[in-house]
Amino acid sequence: MTIFRLLFWFLLLGAVLPARAATVRICVQNIDYYPHYDFSKLPGRGYAADLFALFTAKTGVKITLLPLPVKRLQDNPDCQLVYPDNPQWHSAKGESQPLYFSQSITGIIGSTVVRRGEGHLELSAIRAIAIPRGFTPDHLLAVQQNYSFNLVEVSDATAALQMLLKKRVDAADVEWHVAKHLINKLGQPDSVEIGRLLPLASVGFHLSSRDHGELLRRFDLFLRQYQSEITQLKARYQLQTVEQLKINIVEPQSPAPSDQ
Repeated sequence: MTIFRLLFWFLLLGAVLPARAATVRICVQNIDYYPHYDFSKLPGRGYAADLFALFTAKTGVKITLLPLPVKRLQDNPDCQLVYPDNPQWHSAKGESQPLYFSQSITGIIGSTVVRRGEGHLELSAIRAIAIPRGFTPDHLLAVQQNYSFNLVEVSDATAALQMLLKKRVDAADVEWHVAKHLINKLGQPDSVEIGRLLPLASVGFHLSSRDHGELLRRFDLFLRQYQSEITQLKARYQLQTVEQLKINIVEPQSPAPSDQ
């Protein structure tokens, strides 16, 4: 890198990130959503934890993580930034107060999971779908009135998959990467697959803030500048887009790395 490019980045970073923001506090969900993230215990693990560490390594900006219950993340004066968030979650509530968002950091795949060999099932054949408490399955709610299936709320994603494997429900609404990880933890790899004819949704995960738009602009700059490293990080955790998944939707996948 030439001296002129170094000077350009130095001036740009100085304009975007004020000196008072040498440490950034990010409020995160205090749940295990591995491989996307697991902030049930600090320092956390998974893709988001490694991404925040990469941000610090590349920029020198220190990050303090504050794990909180989902309902305490918004309108909390202790939170400079919040992760994960999505503009649609707020527009659906009719919120009018301005909120800043980063670029999408990653995308999740809201999948309707069935037992291996039943990927051909249609919604008309589904009677009950297990859903983890606290997650709103918009892709299922949008079609529920046209079909006769029931949504069975359970404590978490593991419980939803266990009900599916025990044939107490016909499907489970569990994010696909999370489902693969949990199924391997249960010792039953390749026991589930995505229902190819059932609702599938892709949702972006963003950082958000009500008062620190300049921090989000700095993070967006980091996302652009280090695309190659971030792509490698996603590959390490085997995070796929919906388009990639549709190509290999019936192919068994190996588990994402685990440090358990």
